[in-house]
Parts: sequence; structure tokens; C-alpha cells
Amino acid sequence: MPPRTRRRPRGPRRRWIALLLGAAGLLALLGVMAPALFMGWVRHHLQDDAFRSRLETLTGSRLDAQVQLAPLHWSGDEVRAANAGLVFGDGSRLEAHGLHLGIDWGAFRRGLWQIIGAGADQLDLNFAVNPSQAGADPSVQVQTESMAGSLPLPGWLRSWLPSRFAVDGAHIQRFGLHHPGGWQLAGAELALSPWQQDEASLLATVKGGTVTTPVRPPAGTSNLHLDLKRANIRLASQEFNLQEAVLQRQDAEWVVRGRLQTGEPSWQATLEFQRVPLAEWVTEDWRQRLTGNLAGEIQLESKAAHSAVGHGKVRLEQGVLTALPILDRLAIWSGVERFKRLVLDVAEANVKGSMEELVFDPIIVASHGLMHLQGRLSVRGDALDGQFWLGVTPETLRWLPGAQQHVFTETHATGPAGLRWTQVRLTGTRHAPREDLSLRLVEGAGRAALELPGEVAAKSGVLLLEPLLGKEPGKPTEPLKNATEAGSRAVESGVRLLENLGGLLGK
Repeated sequence: MPPRTRRRPRGPRRRWIALLLGAAGLLALLGVMAPALFMGWVRHHLQDDAFRSRLETLTGSRLDAQVQLAPLHWSGDEVRAANAGLVFGDGSRLEAHGLHLGIDWGAFRRGLWQIIGAGADQLDLNFAVNPSQAGADPSVQVQTESMAGSLPLPGWLRSWLPSRFAVDGAHIQRFGLHHPGGWQLAGAELALSPWQQDEASLLATVKGGTVTTPVRPPAGTSNLHLDLKRANIRLASQEFNLQEAVLQRQDAEWVVRGRLQTGEPSWQATLEFQRVPLAEWVTEDWRQRLTGNLAGEIQLESKAAHSAVGHGKVRLEQGVLTALPILDRLAIWSGVERFKRLVLDVAEANVKGSMEELVFDPIIVASHGLMHLQGRLSVRGDALDGQFWLGVTPETLRWLPGAQQHVFTETHATGPAGLRWTQVRLTGTRHAPREDLSLRLVEGAGRAALELPGEVAAKSGVLLLEPLLGKEPGKPTEPLKNATEAGSRAVESGVRLLENLGGLLGK
């Protein structure tokens, strides 16, 4: 019978191996569970009411503003707040209602604070009345606290927190803006593009809403209102870039592009417009006389405290000039019915200047086959100062006594060929303009009367000037008889005719 084998007792070595294996398993389990435990701890502290005050301090330090945030209400990974308010150092205010956002904890594991589903029911921005005079709020202290610093963590655990920040975008259902200069935006929709911490700018898109301007057209009873179709804006540090804004009012359309630098401050803008009814921008007495649509492009610029200056080009499309007494008389006198309803084939001007003075140079107005006007006009306040070349066809002058011989006698080297030319000076005010052509036409008619035999002039003087002056414009028969006597007395008589008329252009 073989001898029985004796089992050796379990020694200390095997017990240490078991302990090491158990410890390794426990560490592996803790390694797997640690991120979840840590995220659970972070979630708990994010939902702590004390975190709200730390978040106000952090946001205020980043934006140099005083922040007030309503209590936070968490539902899973989504948080809501009834309202929030920011007061910036210059006195401007930002108010939000119905805020909501969520946190992507999957991105948290990758070292990123990822905000998802951010938005608000309403956001209103009110600019300060006197931003240049407002100073920073003394209660706002700029700090360097980060999101990690806003959580009560030991230093060795803070390194576990994400160091980067990102937002997958935000949506504001109703966005409003108010500027003390009279600009307002109401009822718009605002969308912010995704943004990461290392990106230098943020893209915003605004759609819908109504823009109220400080401009009141002469024909309107209230300030100009425009419908905002869309606006694309890029926001950066101390810079605001309006890539494009499209505004409409019935068939009229405005396209605005520009840039605002808040550091200097300075701004530049380009305004393109088309199909803008002229009737809204002229006084009542001209509304029936001149019709058409305005179009053009204007570039504006302002630096520091200086007023805006600009330049560009404006044109009148489908322009028609009618219901002017002089046009009706010219139609009778020349036999050209087109004068009664003068279609403006070309009506355009280059413009430059500021609110103090506008210069239109050149101005070109033409009705093909009839007349061509070209020149320069300065408008300083209400005063007018203009110098023009006026060219008309020879057929137009055929029945006007003395016009070809004494008025339309100059040569315009750069004007269209085949026209008779004269220069016209425009002065006075926008409400009471004065021109010197009417006076010279009457003087020319007086001289033409002098060149006729006395008996013929006495009988036909009225017929010569009647189409121009009307049948009884201050009873011109007696001055015309004086015009046949001699020399300068006839010219003086022609001047008195104009005085009786009050000007050929009339009202």
C-alpha cells in the first residue's frame, strides 16, 4: 500500500496573491466607476443653489457686467431659469426670459463642457442713453475665476474637470433691441451658431421682426418702419460686423452692410436700395408733379465723435415730370405735347457730404430727343447753390422769340450733340428755389421784339410771348408796347413781365 501524500498548508504567499488580485480588481472597478462617480458629484454641485451665485460672479467677471440670475430648476441634465439680467459697464442692459440649456456628459468625459439645446423665450437688449458718459459699475469686479474655480474642489481633483467650453448653438424665439437714437427692433427671431472657446467670433442670424427708424419721410405721419427679412451678423471682441441685412417695405428693398468698432468707436456702412417710391420723400406740392422710384447705393462712415460723411449714387427710375405751368406753356408754344408729361429717360446724381452739406455732382436729367440738363448742386441747410447746363433741340426753340439768338447761344463741349445750350443758375431755398433762366428768356423775347419793325411789334408782341407767359399774366400788353420804343427800355419791360409772373416755373 503506497504511502499517503500529505497536503501542505496554505502559506502567506498565496494569501498575498489573493489580496493583490482583490485589490487590483477593486482598483479596476473604481477606475471604471470613478468618472461616473465624479460626474455624479459634479451634477450634484451644479444643482446646488450656491452654484447660482458662483455662476453670476463668473459670468459677470467674463462680461464685465453685473449679473442677476433667477433660481435654477434642474430636470435631468436640463436646467431652466425664469429670467436673467445683465447690466454692462456703459449702462446698457440685457434681459432674458425663459432660459433653458442642457449639458452633454458624453463630451464631459472627453474634457469638454458642451452646452446643448440652449435658448430663451425672449431676449431684449437696451443700449445706454449716454454710453460715453457712463462708467463701469463699481460693484462689478473683474476676476479670473474659471468654471473649475466655481466648484468647491480640492486642487488635485480640479484637473479632472474639462478645460474647454463649447455651445452647439442657441435659439431665441423673440428678440428685441432698443437704441436711444430712435432705432428699434421688435418681434425678431435670433439664432446663434455653434461656438468653441478658442474661436474669436460668433455668427448670429436674425429673421423677421419690424425695424423702426428715426427717419420720418415728408409724406409720412410717423417714423419709417421696415420689415426685416434676414440679417447675418458676426460678433467679435470690440467689433460688430453686419455681413448683410435685407429690409423691405411693400415692393421697396434696402440691403445694409457694415462694421462697428467699439474701441475707437467708429463705423462704416453701405446702403443699397431699389424700388423706393419717390412720393414718400418729396413735399406735398411735388408729389403729383414728379413720380418714379428711387434706387442707388450710399456709403457712410463715421470716426470717433465726428458726424457721418458719405458718398454714392442715386437715380430716379420710371421718372415722370408733369403738372408744371412752364411745361404746359412750353407744350403750347413749341407744339411738342411731350412737355405736358415729360418722361425722364435719365435722372441720376452722384452725391457726397454730410448732414451739414450735401453736394450733388454731377446731376444728369434727360428726356431723349427733347432736353438734357447737367450740372452741380450744393444743399447747405436749406440753402441751394447750383450751376447747370441746359440743352434743348432746335425744334423746341423755333417758336420762342429771341431764345436761339439771345439765350441758347453757348457751346457745351462734353454735352450731347445736336442741342442748343445755355447755363442756368439755381439759388434760393428748397422751399423757394430761384433760377435765372426765366429772366433771360423774357429779356430775349424783349430784344426779339425790338428787332421787329415798330408797327409789327406793336401788333404781334403779345402773340410772341403769349405761349410763354399765358394770356393774362399780370396784363403784359402795356410792357410789350414799351418794348418797341428803344434800347434797354425794352429789356427792362421784359424784366417787369417776369416780375408780374412771379417766375416762369411758378408753383
